[in-house]
Amino acid sequence: MFLKLRPFFYSLLFLFFLEIISYVHNNSNQVLFFSFLLLLFSLREGKIIGKKWRFSVLPILFTLSSIALLYLIGIFYERQIFILLASMMHYLAVFGAYRLGNYEKDQTARGMNMAATSTTIFFAYAGAYGLYLNFLVPLYVLMLVYFFITLFVSYQYFSIIVKNDKKNTAWLYSFVLGLSMAELAWSINFWPFGYLTTGVIALILYYMLWDIVQSYFLGILNQKRMLLGAVFFSCLIVIILLTSKWTPAI
Repeated sequence: MFLKLRPFFYSLLFLFFLEIISYVHNNSNQVLFFSFLLLLFSLREGKIIGKKWRFSVLPILFTLSSIALLYLIGIFYERQIFILLASMMHYLAVFGAYRLGNYEKDQTARGMNMAATSTTIFFAYAGAYGLYLNFLVPLYVLMLVYFFITLFVSYQYFSIIVKNDKKNTAWLYSFVLGLSMAELAWSINFWPFGYLTTGVIALILYYMLWDIVQSYFLGILNQKRMLLGAVFFSCLIVIILLTSKWTPAI
């Protein structure tokens, strides 16, 4: 079944809080207050739903990244569309955590977790870079955000697919991915793009590295797979670059 009462209830509350944050969009103090309440709620929700801390990581980080990106959307109807889509993805993240907490080898739940992971990464990268462009945020803060988001989101997924005796290896590869994306955060400081284009490109680059690590853990890594992946994702990046405005959208 794809509908469970508790995850569905949590997602409705998530939607409710995002609507409040959207309503007080122009009042920074109220945005911070309700964001803090939503974060506390997500921490409690993650502990109850995930049962294990690594299954709680994704719902919590998804909440943080959603708030950051929502704050950057100025048009009312665009915020409503974003809230609806984010709430639907939040349900997948929470429901996936719920099912993984009961049975770690649930393949459907892993698929939900993978989709929620990609969405969280995009929201986090785009939201963090958007806040960096709009406010006087030091570059090292942006790099730290990219590092820690990548580290914890990657580990919560890799820890599901690796054997128990390779948990430390999952940490190691997640750490390397985090360092790679932190270095990317430094380089995108020189890119002439807005936060959405930057978020998409950063997600593609992350996914290329993530797929290599995942393939290694699953024992399906080979040169042909790496070459095809590099060609495919390079073509996607070229298409994005050719269709994007080469000026930062602040």
